[in-house]
Amino acid sequence: MKISFLIHTVYGIGGTIRTTLNLAEELADRHEIEIVSAFRHRAIPLFDIDPRITVVPLVDTRPKSPESARKHPLHQRPSEVFPRFEARYQEYSELTDQRVRDHYEASDADVVIGTRPGLVAYAAEFAPRGAVVIGQEHMTHNHHKPELREEMRSYLLKVDALVTVSEGDAAVWREQMPLRTTRILAIPNSIPEPTVAPSDLSGNIVVAAGRLSREKQYEVLIKAFAKVVAKHPEWSLRVCGWGTEKERLRKRVQKHLLSNHVQLMGPCSPIDPEWVKGAIAVSTSRHESFGMTLVEAMRNGLPVVSTDCDYGPREIIRDGEDGLLVPVGKADDVADALIRLIEDEELRRTMGAAAIRNARRYDPSAVAKQYADLFAELGAGSSQHAVNGGPDGPAPGPLPAAGGFAPLADCVAEADGSLTVTVVAPEAAALKYRGLRLVCARLGGGADDRVYPFAPDGSVRIPAGDEFAEGQWLCHAEWPEHAEPPKRAERAEPPEPPYRTEGPGPARPPAPGLRTALIARSVDQRGALRAGDRRTPGAGVRHLVPYRRAPQHQLALRSWVRPVHAEAGDVHRSGSTLILEGSVLGPVEPVGEPSLVLRRRGGTGDELVFPGVRQGARGFRVVIDGEEAARRQLAEKDAWEVWLRFAPDREPVRVGRLLDDVVQKGDVFVYPDALAHKHRPLLLVRRVLRRIQRREQRLVRVTLVYEDENDLVLRVVDR
Repeated sequence: MKISFLIHTVYGIGGTIRTTLNLAEELADRHEIEIVSAFRHRAIPLFDIDPRITVVPLVDTRPKSPESARKHPLHQRPSEVFPRFEARYQEYSELTDQRVRDHYEASDADVVIGTRPGLVAYAAEFAPRGAVVIGQEHMTHNHHKPELREEMRSYLLKVDALVTVSEGDAAVWREQMPLRTTRILAIPNSIPEPTVAPSDLSGNIVVAAGRLSREKQYEVLIKAFAKVVAKHPEWSLRVCGWGTEKERLRKRVQKHLLSNHVQLMGPCSPIDPEWVKGAIAVSTSRHESFGMTLVEAMRNGLPVVSTDCDYGPREIIRDGEDGLLVPVGKADDVADALIRLIEDEELRRTMGAAAIRNARRYDPSAVAKQYADLFAELGAGSSQHAVNGGPDGPAPGPLPAAGGFAPLADCVAEADGSLTVTVVAPEAAALKYRGLRLVCARLGGGADDRVYPFAPDGSVRIPAGDEFAEGQWLCHAEWPEHAEPPKRAERAEPPEPPYRTEGPGPARPPAPGLRTALIARSVDQRGALRAGDRRTPGAGVRHLVPYRRAPQHQLALRSWVRPVHAEAGDVHRSGSTLILEGSVLGPVEPVGEPSLVLRRRGGTGDELVFPGVRQGARGFRVVIDGEEAARRQLAEKDAWEVWLRFAPDREPVRVGRLLDDVVQKGDVFVYPDALAHKHRPLLLVRRVLRRIQRREQRLVRVTLVYEDENDLVLRVVDR
């Protein structure tokens, strides 16, 4: 049968998008699937979408797109169908009404699923005659305004079923809004099996994930983590996600003096490689309709600390078995639960193992079966489409990129610093044709390609310590010109490779000499986390970090090679001063006391020097006087490169932060500003006049930031 999901946008990132894709991908094994995206606001979706799924964008809102409808006359008029009290009402218009109506008038869908209240209304009004119409509730009954619930009543009476994601919320809907003609039931969200190995729980990172919004109560988590750090300063917290609360939360982090312990990581997709870097997962939401992040963390082997909010967490977590439930809004209880798991490694591991077992009930196959049973009970698919996807059998598999060869791979950064790359689609491509190889090419050129042959099982290993010039390297799969396919007798069964060049039909080998981008399904960076621990004493830096390069998700490598390097550590603020700690890496032992050398950008030749002190054999600590930096300010925005002279007879080396898994640190490691007085001519006279006129003192912000190469820069900027 044909199943159509109607979603606000499939091009962003969020729980509704993720769970829709999970369910759609599982159903695509037996059905024809389309996702109708009301809006398209970017060229490429942030989540990977199974090529078997057809995506139909209706209203393009990209400013520079030739198809942009932002200025369409109908888009300037408010919607006549979309509920007025829906949170997204202002984004919908007569144009969206028309586009959705036109799409479904020409559709032969057997099932139409609306994924938010306004889209449930659209589905109820515009679904093809005879189609089963299902509304999904991804929030909760009590989350919606009474006016919206009343507005939705007439639409909900027209749908065949309303599906909530928790039994608790389904019970509230049945009690508060009985719908005589509409079935109300609960089917949980689905979470696929992770593409990476579970966490070994040996690290010291706590991970949280979700939209940066008020209902997630991250301010409670930050307050709780201050108590954790006071007792266990070696632990850190990573928060994955984006949202409107980012800057407010960053200020809260700085207020609690946690800039060295709490990082806002931004959006992470896929999320599994981020969960497995952690040893504990945490959620402090005020309310959750389900709690996808909880299940994701559990599937990756993490015990979970969560607030016992309505409705999802208490249905997902078995308190004391695979996680701990704590009262909503109680920072001390959150902290105590985290400390309990930090201090009891055996309990942490027991709960982590239970989490993997118990979360299997949310596997997409189990959830898709519940939907398939519902479709059958409601009479879907009886006339238009067979359950196997149509008269010609299942929907066709993924189409490759140009040239007929579209490899997809997983990459793992191993603990010893090596990388393992494994082709996952086409499956075992290297086994089908001899000579397939991994080619790493430096972005911008300037270095020879690094070439590695794939083994028969489709994997390749880049040994630790292999030479990669500093910079970014893009990974490709190449079928060399001199190689030929093996003879039929030597081929693994089935003889045809699992990819094809154009449309249905027998597959053909890739063209000789073809080089194509190697797309990363997942990149497990755990081995890069401990790069500092495996360094050879007296050696410099040779660090290689794999990552997915936006927006095409190509596998890429970031290489740092420095014979001598000053690795930045913690940064503290004290009044108008900044305190920088770090260590010197290289073959030369530091001699005497170190000094920090600041060199002004712009080729002026200006330098500022601040004396430091040694900490142990290779550590350093330097106090940067913000008032002195402000006194030397020449423009509204000054920038000074940060260098360290670690011995009197040595040239200074750049100070940066390299030895971890974060490829670009500028927006992740953010330190507080030191405020200094603005120095100007006739300063004494200006101060007197300012007091007479009761004007505010002019100040400048002095702060340390990481730029693109992850080197430190001191910025002096007018406030």
